[in-house]
Amino acid sequence: MLITGTDSVLSRRATETVNIDEFLFTHFAKAEANLFHAKDNPGGIVNMGTAVNRVMEEELAERLTNSDALRFDQRYQHYFNPSGVLELRQAVADTLTRQLAPDNPVSPDNLVIMNGATSCLDALAYALCDPGDVLLTPTPVYARIFSDFEERCQVDVMPIVCKAVPDNAGESFQLCKEAVEDKIVEALSAKRRVRAFILVNPNNPLGDVYPPSLILDIMKICAKYEMHFICDEIYSLSVFDEDANFHSVLSFKDVPDPERTHFIWAMSKDFALAGFRTGVIHTRSSSVKKCLDAVAVYQSTPALIQHASATLLSDKAWCDDLYLKINRQRLRERYTRCLAKLKGAGINVRKAKAGLFIWFNLGPYLRSRTKEDEMDLFRELLERGVYMVPGTQFYCEEPGWFRAIFAVSEVELEEGLKRILQVVEERKQKGQVPSRAA
Repeated sequence: MLITGTDSVLSRRATETVNIDEFLFTHFAKAEANLFHAKDNPGGIVNMGTAVNRVMEEELAERLTNSDALRFDQRYQHYFNPSGVLELRQAVADTLTRQLAPDNPVSPDNLVIMNGATSCLDALAYALCDPGDVLLTPTPVYARIFSDFEERCQVDVMPIVCKAVPDNAGESFQLCKEAVEDKIVEALSAKRRVRAFILVNPNNPLGDVYPPSLILDIMKICAKYEMHFICDEIYSLSVFDEDANFHSVLSFKDVPDPERTHFIWAMSKDFALAGFRTGVIHTRSSSVKKCLDAVAVYQSTPALIQHASATLLSDKAWCDDLYLKINRQRLRERYTRCLAKLKGAGINVRKAKAGLFIWFNLGPYLRSRTKEDEMDLFRELLERGVYMVPGTQFYCEEPGWFRAIFAVSEVELEEGLKRILQVVEERKQKGQVPSRAA
């Protein structure tokens, strides 16, 4: 139901918020209401759309049910530092140092804990931007990068469009430093105030990692224009390609503008704990840190959950040698299996190196290359019992690309792929697509 701006119950900004068509949460709810189960609900929906990591669920459950992880203490009944208890900030700092920046130790004093990466993005939007300011990001990109900056803080997120290359997935959607500066100049020429640039690295939905030389070049451009550089590295511990050249922004010893360089991470993806609502911001700016400390009171994570998170991260033998090692191995195995199935069916797939997803082109199976026909294929897939996200929801300019989550159970992966390929094959057989799709 559309709510009009004349509704006296709500403010104008609240009216705008409730009228937003939120694709990801809406279809997550639809999938959850009729979720596939091999025995109990075989006709249900296989959820390959929501980025949840399920390859290590048993190991996580076993570790969390140990008495030390969720042990209750009376101190959890009382107020605590809303920016994060020292136990967790120290555990996060140690883990990030071990895994991402061994030569550039992370200080717990530079960390703020909030209830999820979404809250971290919202808090940075509040701290860095005024309503109407511009934030730039390359696309395709995780859709809520736009929502998390726009919905409450009314930041204008502008895409730097990375284009597909026909019949060459590997060369598609490449980001270059020239495109970043060109977009900045374009916005400034239009008398806009360009405040920040955000890079999701590893990229969602591409599953790619950005070379350190490009990251440094973009940081230099941001410094030149006195813009904030934000790096969202929520998948940084899920780099499964052994040849990937991933460098965290935390590992750079000499960043061009330390005061305007910020990092985000969370336990939602790498540790499959989205329900824990544990997000992290790292900043070297005392002014930004002071603001984040102030707003953290609205977005804090419960103390018991912080203790459980700290327990996992502080157990180095379990965290580093068991969980993260096996997690990367299983992600690599699932991805390889998914890649083989799709490529075996003649589908153009972009190589992934990290994350939980695979990005592939079903454009040749559309009746026409339009968003409307992409959504028509999306609905057909959903009706056949598989949910995955169409590329235009990630601000992909060319309709037809889809993101599928492969970090599901083995049964779900096989069933989901079977349903995808059945729809594709039926479209071929019915002659609903151009012959070049075969």
